[in-house]
Amino acid sequence: MNNKLAPFIEKTQSSFWFVPSLMILLSFIVAAVTVYIDVIHTQKNTNSLAFLYATDVDAVRSLLSTIAAAMITVTSIAFSITIVVLTLASSQFGPRLMRNFMMDKGTQTVLGTFISTFLFCIIIFCAISFKAPYVFKPGVTVAVAMTMTCFSVCMLIYFIHHVAKSIQADVVIDDVYCELQNNIAKLFPTVSNEKSLQSDGSFAQRTDTSREISVYAPFSGYLQLIDKKSLLKLAEQSHCVIELHFSAGDFIVEKTIIATVHISNKTEADISDDISKNIIGHTIYGSCRTPVQDPEFAVHQLVEIALRALSPGINDPYTAITCIDKLNAVLCRLTAKNFPETEMRVDGVVRLVRKPLTFTDIATAAFDQIRQQSVNNLAVTIKMLDALHVLLGQATTDEQHNFVSTQTKMITQQQAKQCMSDHDRSELMQRIEKITIKSS
Repeated sequence: MNNKLAPFIEKTQSSFWFVPSLMILLSFIVAAVTVYIDVIHTQKNTNSLAFLYATDVDAVRSLLSTIAAAMITVTSIAFSITIVVLTLASSQFGPRLMRNFMMDKGTQTVLGTFISTFLFCIIIFCAISFKAPYVFKPGVTVAVAMTMTCFSVCMLIYFIHHVAKSIQADVVIDDVYCELQNNIAKLFPTVSNEKSLQSDGSFAQRTDTSREISVYAPFSGYLQLIDKKSLLKLAEQSHCVIELHFSAGDFIVEKTIIATVHISNKTEADISDDISKNIIGHTIYGSCRTPVQDPEFAVHQLVEIALRALSPGINDPYTAITCIDKLNAVLCRLTAKNFPETEMRVDGVVRLVRKPLTFTDIATAAFDQIRQQSVNNLAVTIKMLDALHVLLGQATTDEQHNFVSTQTKMITQQQAKQCMSDHDRSELMQRIEKITIKSS
């Protein structure tokens, strides 16, 4: 599959129209098939399934109109409930979390079921209203309509249960956590205790170049995807080195230099004038961030939930503590991951230089804002220290040890200025000492 389709697929999955549209299309197909079966049965006048055809057409027409009216009413109620849930989720968890609710396949399937049943009944209602020579006895169509109606009633019961469950804080946090885990598995597939190769500075400072071509952003927006394979192939064909200055998730202002093409003194190849357009063509921009290549996307979602929970208006420290647990689990998993190499090579020659992504970048995004907002909440601060102690036990590199030490020092400085009881300060200092002793 083309990587450039990933943002479109992600956007499609987070829409309310895709799954219902497929189900509507399926309902048209089922309606056509059932009508065809009934027409064939009417023409051959067979006795098989005769009980299905022992109904009065006027009664069937009345039944279908009743089902259709009921389904469109239930559909409007379901949409109203969905909008209320989205409003509550936006105010309690943050507007960016609405995407997770819209991606819920259960809600999409329920809405698609109601609409499909309504349209199926409308189609059959029209079909049995035809006059000769298109008259047929409805049998299988009525049975399918009744089956779809019973299924819709079951889906309504499921929908009420599902909505009541989906707005619970623990469920929302766990959904974001699972998405983050899946993204980590995709973006960091390798597990190793060895350090990945990172750049020790700008590529231009470490090599001789006779010419440089700056690539400017065509418009402002978030960088959603970088097609690294295509850029690597482009650099190989052009015998040059492409240095990227941004990574997925960064906001780029129009006319900012997003990449630099380095042409070596030893290279005699001609660089096409439209190489800038080719580089821009292998990147995708948008109005918002996506989790396709952005490991910090779901991290920021969990952080946003925690920050809203710590706000005076909500004041829910237990939700913040749950977010810390989930974030710490992700960071512990990252300690064993091999981060992507900054320099990508072809036959041993550097062709693509990417903006470095480090463990500290993700860990800082996970802990910094929560630490800053939890200064006056001792319970959350103690939980952060416990999380740092667990993270220290799984740290495998000096970078990871330094992150834990730095966070612990900043928490110590913040809490030194706070007024608290001797017992609370003793509890706090015990955890700080545990980290300090273990890291020394």
